[in-house]
Amino acid sequence: MRINFHFILFGLFIITFIFGTHLLGLCQENERITVEVDGRPKQYDVIETKRYEIVEVEDSAVTPDALQSVAAQAVSDAEKDAVAHLNRTLWFSTGCFFPLVGPILSQRYQPFMPTARVLGKSPEYVAFYYDAYKVKTKKLQFNWALSGCLVGAPIGAYLITLLYRNTRD
Repeated sequence: MRINFHFILFGLFIITFIFGTHLLGLCQENERITVEVDGRPKQYDVIETKRYEIVEVEDSAVTPDALQSVAAQAVSDAEKDAVAHLNRTLWFSTGCFFPLVGPILSQRYQPFMPTARVLGKSPEYVAFYYDAYKVKTKKLQFNWALSGCLVGAPIGAYLITLLYRNTRD
Protein backbone atom coordinates (compact mmCIF):
# COMPACT_ATOMS: atom_id res chain seq x y z
CA MET A 1 0.00 0.00 0.00
CA ARG A 2 1.55 3.27 -1.13
CA ILE A 3 0.94 6.44 0.88
CA ASN A 4 0.75 9.65 -1.08
CA PHE A 5 3.40 12.22 -0.11
CA HIS A 6 0.84 15.03 -0.28
CA PHE A 7 -1.27 13.42 2.47
CA ILE A 8 1.76 13.15 4.77
CA LEU A 9 2.72 16.75 4.08
CA PHE A 10 -0.86 17.93 4.67
CA GLY A 11 -1.03 15.97 7.96
CA LEU A 12 2.24 17.51 9.17
CA PHE A 13 0.93 20.95 8.24
CA ILE A 14 -2.23 20.42 10.31
CA ILE A 15 -0.27 19.11 13.31
CA THR A 16 2.14 22.06 13.10
CA PHE A 17 -0.77 24.51 12.85
CA ILE A 18 -2.51 23.09 15.91
CA PHE A 19 0.43 22.36 18.19
CA GLY A 20 3.11 24.67 16.78
CA THR A 21 2.87 27.36 19.45
CA HIS A 22 3.37 24.79 22.21
CA LEU A 23 6.32 23.15 20.46
CA LEU A 24 8.05 26.49 20.02
CA GLY A 25 7.66 27.21 23.72
CA LEU A 26 9.90 24.27 24.63
CA CYS A 27 13.03 25.91 23.25
CA GLN A 28 12.60 29.43 24.63
CA GLU A 29 14.87 30.77 27.31
CA ASN A 30 13.67 32.23 30.59
CA GLU A 31 12.59 35.84 30.60
CA ARG A 32 14.28 38.30 32.95
CA ILE A 33 12.09 41.08 34.37
CA THR A 34 12.98 44.05 36.54
CA VAL A 35 10.24 45.10 38.96
CA GLU A 36 10.29 47.91 41.47
CA VAL A 37 9.52 46.62 44.97
CA ASP A 38 9.46 49.08 47.87
CA GLY A 39 11.25 51.66 45.74
CA ARG A 40 14.14 49.35 44.82
CA PRO A 41 14.53 47.54 41.49
CA LYS A 42 14.66 43.75 41.73
CA GLN A 43 15.35 41.28 38.93
CA TYR A 44 13.41 38.07 38.54
CA ASP A 45 13.73 35.15 36.16
CA VAL A 46 10.25 34.29 34.93
CA ILE A 47 9.61 30.57 34.53
CA GLU A 48 6.15 29.41 33.48
CA THR A 49 5.22 26.34 35.50
CA LYS A 50 2.27 24.16 36.44
CA ARG A 51 3.53 23.58 39.96
CA TYR A 52 2.08 25.70 42.73
CA GLU A 53 3.76 26.47 45.99
CA ILE A 54 2.03 27.51 49.16
CA VAL A 55 3.90 30.26 50.92
CA GLU A 56 3.09 31.25 54.47
CA VAL A 57 2.31 34.95 54.63
CA GLU A 58 2.01 37.06 57.73
CA ASP A 59 -1.35 38.60 58.54
CA SER A 60 -1.79 41.69 56.45
CA ALA A 61 -3.25 44.93 57.62
CA VAL A 62 -5.49 45.21 54.57
CA THR A 63 -8.96 46.56 55.28
CA PRO A 64 -12.00 44.80 53.81
CA ASP A 65 -12.67 47.71 51.44
CA ALA A 66 -9.10 47.66 50.16
CA LEU A 67 -9.30 43.88 49.81
CA GLN A 68 -12.39 44.23 47.62
CA SER A 69 -10.65 46.70 45.34
CA VAL A 70 -7.58 44.43 45.16
CA ALA A 71 -9.85 41.47 44.36
CA ALA A 72 -11.74 43.40 41.68
CA GLN A 73 -8.50 44.55 40.04
CA ALA A 74 -6.97 41.05 40.20
CA VAL A 75 -10.06 39.40 38.72
CA SER A 76 -10.26 41.99 35.96
CA ASP A 77 -6.58 41.55 35.06
CA ALA A 78 -6.83 37.76 35.20
CA GLU A 79 -9.85 37.63 32.89
CA LYS A 80 -8.16 39.91 30.34
CA ASP A 81 -5.01 37.78 30.42
CA ALA A 82 -6.99 34.54 30.13
CA VAL A 83 -8.71 35.78 26.98
CA ALA A 84 -5.41 37.01 25.53
CA HIS A 85 -3.40 33.84 26.28
CA LEU A 86 -5.98 31.24 25.21
CA ASN A 87 -5.08 29.13 22.17
CA ARG A 88 -8.51 29.01 20.51
CA THR A 89 -7.29 26.96 17.54
CA LEU A 90 -5.93 24.22 19.79
CA TRP A 91 -9.13 23.82 21.82
CA PHE A 92 -11.48 24.09 18.83
CA SER A 93 -9.40 21.47 16.97
CA THR A 94 -9.30 19.22 20.03
CA GLY A 95 -13.08 19.33 20.27
CA CYS A 96 -13.46 18.87 16.50
CA PHE A 97 -11.11 15.88 16.13
CA PHE A 98 -11.95 14.24 19.48
CA PRO A 99 -15.66 15.07 19.97
CA LEU A 100 -16.24 13.24 23.24
CA VAL A 101 -12.78 13.58 24.76
CA GLY A 102 -12.10 17.24 23.85
CA PRO A 103 -14.50 18.96 26.28
CA ILE A 104 -13.51 16.58 29.09
CA LEU A 105 -9.83 17.19 28.41
CA SER A 106 -10.40 20.96 28.45
CA GLN A 107 -11.70 20.69 32.01
CA ARG A 108 -8.87 18.45 33.20
CA TYR A 109 -6.05 20.48 31.64
CA GLN A 110 -4.38 22.83 34.13
CA PRO A 111 -3.49 26.12 32.41
CA PHE A 112 -0.09 27.76 32.79
CA MET A 113 -0.18 30.75 35.08
CA PRO A 114 1.54 33.91 33.80
CA THR A 115 3.91 34.54 36.69
CA ALA A 116 5.30 37.73 35.15
CA ARG A 117 1.97 39.49 35.73
CA VAL A 118 2.05 39.01 39.51
CA LEU A 119 5.66 39.91 40.30
CA GLY A 120 5.80 42.60 42.94
CA LYS A 121 2.08 42.33 43.74
CA SER A 122 0.58 41.70 47.16
CA PRO A 123 -0.18 38.10 48.26
CA GLU A 124 -3.90 38.90 48.23
CA TYR A 125 -3.69 40.08 44.61
CA VAL A 126 -1.76 36.94 43.61
CA ALA A 127 -4.32 34.64 45.26
CA PHE A 128 -7.30 36.33 43.59
CA TYR A 129 -5.48 36.53 40.25
CA TYR A 130 -4.58 32.83 40.12
CA ASP A 131 -8.08 31.70 41.11
CA ALA A 132 -9.79 33.97 38.57
CA TYR A 133 -7.29 33.09 35.81
CA LYS A 134 -7.80 29.37 36.29
CA VAL A 135 -11.61 29.62 36.32
CA LYS A 136 -11.80 31.89 33.26
CA THR A 137 -9.27 29.85 31.26
CA LYS A 138 -11.05 26.57 31.94
CA LYS A 139 -14.39 28.11 30.99
CA LEU A 140 -13.00 29.45 27.71
CA GLN A 141 -11.23 26.16 26.93
CA PHE A 142 -14.45 24.23 27.49
CA ASN A 143 -16.51 26.60 25.33
CA TRP A 144 -14.05 26.34 22.42
CA ALA A 145 -13.74 22.55 22.76
CA LEU A 146 -17.54 22.23 22.88
CA SER A 147 -17.85 24.41 19.77
CA GLY A 148 -15.38 22.16 17.98
CA CYS A 149 -17.30 19.13 19.19
CA LEU A 150 -20.57 20.50 17.81
CA VAL A 151 -18.91 21.07 14.44
CA GLY A 152 -16.77 17.93 14.31
CA ALA A 153 -19.25 15.30 15.53
CA PRO A 154 -21.80 15.72 12.69
CA ILE A 155 -19.04 15.90 10.07
CA GLY A 156 -17.40 12.78 11.51
CA ALA A 157 -20.72 10.93 11.57
CA TYR A 158 -21.37 11.91 7.96
CA LEU A 159 -17.91 10.74 6.84
CA ILE A 160 -18.31 7.42 8.67
CA THR A 161 -21.70 6.95 7.03
CA LEU A 162 -20.19 7.60 3.58
CA LEU A 163 -17.35 5.19 4.27
CA TYR A 164 -19.78 2.51 5.43
CA ARG A 165 -21.97 2.95 2.33
CA ASN A 166 -18.99 2.79 -0.02
CA THR A 167 -17.64 -0.39 1.59
CA ARG A 168 -21.06 -2.11 1.41
CA ASP A 169 -21.46 -1.56 -2.32
